[in-house]
Amino acid sequence: MKTILSIIALLLSLSGFSQELKSSKFLATALSLSAETGKPVLLIINAPKSAPPKNLPPNAKVSFKSALDEEDVIAKIDQNFTVYKTNMMDTSIRSIIRLGNIKRFPAYVFLRPSKEIFFSDFGNSTDKKKYLLMVDHALAAYKEKSISELEKDVEADGGNISLIKKLIDSRKKIGITNNADLIEKYVGNLKIADFNNYDNILYIFEAGPYADGIAYKMAYTNKKLVDSFYRTEPLQKRVTVNNGIISNTMMAAAKEKKISRAMAGANFARSTWTTDYRAGERAFNNQILWYYNTVKDTANYMRTAMYFYDNYYMNVSADSIKKIEARNHKANMPSPLPNKTDVKMVSKEKMDSLMKVSGSKSITQSIVAVTSSSSSYAMELNNAAWKFYEIGTKNINNLTKAMIWSRRSIELNPLSGYYDTLAHILYRMGYYEEAAKTQETAIKKAKEEKTSIANFESELKKIKAKSL
Repeated sequence: MKTILSIIALLLSLSGFSQELKSSKFLATALSLSAETGKPVLLIINAPKSAPPKNLPPNAKVSFKSALDEEDVIAKIDQNFTVYKTNMMDTSIRSIIRLGNIKRFPAYVFLRPSKEIFFSDFGNSTDKKKYLLMVDHALAAYKEKSISELEKDVEADGGNISLIKKLIDSRKKIGITNNADLIEKYVGNLKIADFNNYDNILYIFEAGPYADGIAYKMAYTNKKLVDSFYRTEPLQKRVTVNNGIISNTMMAAAKEKKISRAMAGANFARSTWTTDYRAGERAFNNQILWYYNTVKDTANYMRTAMYFYDNYYMNVSADSIKKIEARNHKANMPSPLPNKTDVKMVSKEKMDSLMKVSGSKSITQSIVAVTSSSSSYAMELNNAAWKFYEIGTKNINNLTKAMIWSRRSIELNPLSGYYDTLAHILYRMGYYEEAAKTQETAIKKAKEEKTSIANFESELKKIKAKSL
């Protein structure tokens, strides 16, 4: 079973976009039309379709209306943009979602004909002012210098700190969080006295500097200001900064195949847990595993994975894990939204799972936020087991390890996908009859989960025919 991600959905309404809004059939078509007409592209990205909420209290009101359907909104959008409507599963927009760091849906991403993002917004509303204002802001942003133009300006005059800052700020506006290379240039043009300025330290951190870079090291020359940042800034900002440093460092390490940089990123991830040493070690190993997997260093990946999952996932009893996850889930539950609605946060391991809403008085907006939930022990054990299978190893010791992890994931959460993983591993080990029975269980579970069984049935045929 392929790696399973978790989705956290905050459902404040279900909305459907009007069919009257003109939309190109493909993104490429919209971009081509944009180049011809001079109109930028409005990319509307919806969340996957889901069933309406059931068993709502009598006083609950669910609005299916979106002000995006209003005639004057449609007219203004059609007049100024070429539209392409799709959903977040569309493979043609993956690079846009990744680059723009888009995690909340429905999302409205405005593109130049070159496919460059210049403005973005999100969320559904019954108030048409939201969309009319969004269009005005997008049109104003379109008139500004593009990112590519600013990049040329910086390349032509790399010592101009104002140009570098303008480029970084423009990238941040559209959601680009990886400005590590630019902040290196920025810091290279600062004076020593500039590191006594708190705003400069904050600016460096928000750019997501490399953990082994000059910018990060220079910021730490004034430890008093760094300590002030971690002591006084809101938790969310601190978390965002730390995640940016880790992500940018690890991505660069993988791109350059530079283990020293990967170690720096992993060490930084460990340091963010301060006195929680076990959580810190887990964070370190998670990053190193990601690096080995990304650069396709199979030998080091498998060696590190066996140590990591055995020490951090298999040395804890199933009951203890369930208690830990229950506490984590409770800690991550959002506070009720004042004067609006009592919203229930539901964690999913299937994108098409049913989204439920607890009793609410009014529902006027829709936001779906997507995250990867690394706190799910079952999910991570399943993913690790599947990775060993996917690597193609035939070593019986490695496969036995993967089988043990897979069985534990099922013990924690008996999902159809986890049975599918186990069936594949058993087949690779030569236990064909047991593999077939396990795959039949996967099909049975999928029916109970009301998810597609077509792929599971196809795999079962291959298992029985010994052609997997």
